[in-house]
Amino acid sequence: MKPHKLLYLLFPLLLFTMLWHLGSWGVLETSEARYAEISREMLTSGNWFMPQLLGIYHFDKPLMTYWITATGMKLFGINAFGARFFLQLTYLLQIFLVFLIGKHLFRNKNKALYAALFYAGLPLVLMSVRNLTTDAYLNTFELLGVYLLIRYYLHRKPVWLYLFFVDLGLALFTKGPVGLIIPLLMIYPVRKISGVQGKKNNVHVWLGVLLMLILGSSWFFYLMLKSPAFYHFFIDVQLGDRIFKASTLHRAKPFWYYFAFFPATTLPAFLLIPKAIRTGFKQKNQSIIQLTLFWLIIPFLFFSASSSKLVLYVLPLTPYVALAAGWLLDEIPMGKQKPCYFVFWGFYLLLLTTVAILFTGWLPHFSFKPEGSALFFLAMGFVALIYFLIKRSKLHFALMSLILPVILVPVSTNILHQTEGKTNGMMPVTRFLNSRHLKNRKIIVWDKRLPSLSFDLQKDLYSVYYHDFSLKRHTEFQEDKTWKKNLINVNHPDELSYLEELTESPSVFIVQKGKLPQNFYSLTHKYNHLKTLGRWDIYY
Repeated sequence: MKPHKLLYLLFPLLLFTMLWHLGSWGVLETSEARYAEISREMLTSGNWFMPQLLGIYHFDKPLMTYWITATGMKLFGINAFGARFFLQLTYLLQIFLVFLIGKHLFRNKNKALYAALFYAGLPLVLMSVRNLTTDAYLNTFELLGVYLLIRYYLHRKPVWLYLFFVDLGLALFTKGPVGLIIPLLMIYPVRKISGVQGKKNNVHVWLGVLLMLILGSSWFFYLMLKSPAFYHFFIDVQLGDRIFKASTLHRAKPFWYYFAFFPATTLPAFLLIPKAIRTGFKQKNQSIIQLTLFWLIIPFLFFSASSSKLVLYVLPLTPYVALAAGWLLDEIPMGKQKPCYFVFWGFYLLLLTTVAILFTGWLPHFSFKPEGSALFFLAMGFVALIYFLIKRSKLHFALMSLILPVILVPVSTNILHQTEGKTNGMMPVTRFLNSRHLKNRKIIVWDKRLPSLSFDLQKDLYSVYYHDFSLKRHTEFQEDKTWKKNLINVNHPDELSYLEELTESPSVFIVQKGKLPQNFYSLTHKYNHLKTLGRWDIYY
């Protein structure tokens, strides 16, 4: 079977497993809850240009991710499935783009297919599409930008150049200037690999740059013209602090952070990368040499030098891992790759066995009650591993990567549903409030920003600020003081009095266990009942 046809047959299977019980666990109290709640407020308010989080303007990111997420909820309802739906489509699109990029850069469909299969099973990629953030959408635009760049240098037609700059504009509108790094870095290596000489279409380049700036920056410029405070916010806080002063955002990590976490989150494919680099340089293969320099080393050092670090920031480097691994698999005879084949096989056997042990209940603190579907998927995983042990070939080597998205991803939905209270999910609290008919009361949350609870309940919360960093909001853009009704600073006596009045009305008071200072215990005296769920005390 031709490589691209096999890929087309796999897409329906991947879509099925990625959508399987996608909404069975609520949005988690990470970036996911923040993006989901902003999108919900955008959808319910009808204001698609001024994003709000818990009733306060929130301009940390451009609008693209909110628009896509709100559209998903418009189609499927305000729920976790709707919030995550389009991420699963971007996952399939990314796999296809890796295939197309590999086919053109390596001029070999087998290498491209192997790269696409490796990419489909990279843990970091799967993390990005199972948890709502802007990184998966940005990665899609960056991959699309590289592909459009390749198409332009193949045909030198202005239409591909304009599409490339439109894509860069959309990347800017997704996460700002960081979205330009990979596509711009790839200009030289694509020219080198394609053997392009000389310059062409200079006028179209400048027009394309103008088009990119209009698409990607018009919202930023509009806000900065609206108020000088936006200039300081975007340039000094959002750009400057993220690069040079991440400690102010509580995201500072040491220089070596990605040296540890990037290989770990791209296993087992990353095990092939050192050999791929050595082989590529030894053969003087321009594709591998240029990709290694411009899609791995230079951006990796940039992200490592940046003060602000989160694991998903290096997601744009994952296509390199897949491409280099796919190239090596096709380049080296299978006989010389058997040791690596068995390492991969052992890796997936260990993962499946670990999940099976969790389902047996042998580990009291980590045991789960498996659904029949989870046991079925797990059994199919072991059957697949037996098959891969018998049928050993390069294609089966790459197909092993699908153990993660086809087997473990649907199994994980069962685990995530049972661990919501332990994984920063507020759905157990929401279910309790609904069961006691408390949803319509005023919900007061002590010293914690909980957009996940607001999203689950689909209502505004009263957030009480004592000293938690997440509640130090940028309020300089508010047109009036109405936001103070829902963000109460108890360090100010008049606002403490307001909170005391709220507790005397029909309300629910939610506090993280052990986090309420003794001098504020009187706030709970107005309530007759206490329910403890996980790490939350609920007074009502």
